[in-house]
Amino acid sequence: MMRDMKYRLLFLFVTLAIFLAPVVAFAAKEDEETAQLEARLEGYSTSVRAAAGSNSLTWIMIGFLAALTAACFFKNAKRTHLD
Repeated sequence: MMRDMKYRLLFLFVTLAIFLAPVVAFAAKEDEETAQLEARLEGYSTSVRAAAGSNSLTWIMIGFLAALTAACFFKNAKRTHLD
């Protein structure tokens, strides 16, 4: 009985995903005028926008996560809150 219910739920989720994918894609579409008009970035003499094909934020995030991972590697597991 549980197996049948799992298949029914899986079928329901896949069906919903198939039918809602075009709706989500249409809602996520942003026209060019709206994308260009951002009040926080207006008024600067130089361009303060990142290039459209830039991966800089991805590399910054990777660097931050690598530093966080390295810090966890060197954590002393036997430390207590009394140190």
